[in-house]
Amino acid sequence: MFLDPQSFIIFVGAFIVCSALLGMIFFTGDDFQVLRRMAGLPTRPVSREIGNSPAAVTAAIAEAAAEAEDDGEDDDDDEEEEPQPEGDSDSATQTVMKFLEGSIAQLIKEEIHISGADKFGANLFLAGAAEVIKEENKLNDQQFVELLKKALALIGNKPDAAQKLADRYEEYLLEPQYIGTFQAGSKALRKYAKGDEKALGAMAKAITKWRNPKETDVAKNDGPILVLFTDIVGSTKITQELGDEGAQKIVRAHNAIVRVALKNYAGTEVKHTGDGIMARFGHSHQAVEASIVMLKGVAAHNKEWPALPLHMRIGINAGEPIVEDNDLFGSTVQMAARVCDAAETDGVLVTNIVRELCTGKSIKFKEAGKYGMKGIDGPVTLYTPA
Repeated sequence: MFLDPQSFIIFVGAFIVCSALLGMIFFTGDDFQVLRRMAGLPTRPVSREIGNSPAAVTAAIAEAAAEAEDDGEDDDDDEEEEPQPEGDSDSATQTVMKFLEGSIAQLIKEEIHISGADKFGANLFLAGAAEVIKEENKLNDQQFVELLKKALALIGNKPDAAQKLADRYEEYLLEPQYIGTFQAGSKALRKYAKGDEKALGAMAKAITKWRNPKETDVAKNDGPILVLFTDIVGSTKITQELGDEGAQKIVRAHNAIVRVALKNYAGTEVKHTGDGIMARFGHSHQAVEASIVMLKGVAAHNKEWPALPLHMRIGINAGEPIVEDNDLFGSTVQMAARVCDAAETDGVLVTNIVRELCTGKSIKFKEAGKYGMKGIDGPVTLYTPA
């Protein structure tokens, strides 16, 4: 039985309307993005918060992966930029995406929504994870920014947010709360890379801690805490001679050298002081060994980059500082800072308690002299690793 033309038009119109309504019911915005991509049509950039559904997670991951391929094609066509050494970008992207997929799934499981107030904390967490991937895959700066863009897109950030964070996170890490969140991302990624699936819950913990920074319990320690300070020598003069950009390059070189040593000797960065880093250790010999490695790193840097000379001094003290909100306070910290100030350029000074705590280890010390310390009666004898 055939319909007359008027009835046929009515039938087709009703079919289209019903199809549209069914699509609105059963398809999310992310599903339409996937369909548009399958059809070869351009997709809209993700600029919303991720929804708490498996479908939203799957679509977001698929979209980020597709954008990674698109970005890679665009980079191949760009011949005007100066070529930079490139690392294994594809492997890095896959690792981060798997890590984020599991982390976001854990957020959903624990019913944790990333709100606008949480976004910056989440960004810092992901930046910490991305920096580990950058180091291990030897990515250049542009590859790092592109990787960070893909990671941040999953939680609703626009591309310029990643560029801003990549440009300024050294400044952000001056704040104790910020560095704690950043380090949480780094530690979680390292554990995940070693096969620890429990690391996927670290993002949820970091967001919860970000919301309640003052609920951090005062750390309990079985023994004294080793407090180490580094200080870039002549930072003001460096800025005058090399300008802000040159000075920042030296700061970044310092940060990289110190952080690698902290990683290898079980140290924890407490905060960035602007001209140096304050760190803590659980064992005296690790703090001293890390300081020696730091100075070797400085020497290697100066040999390779003589136009960007870096010099620093290091001071170490031990005691029982007040530990609160991921920061250290009290006389132990003050003494460590003063010991650092007393050290010579490219030198290390430690207090007597640090020397005594290293008894039985292979490290040898020699007396560096007696120094007057503000707030302390009489001269203080300090030592340097032999």
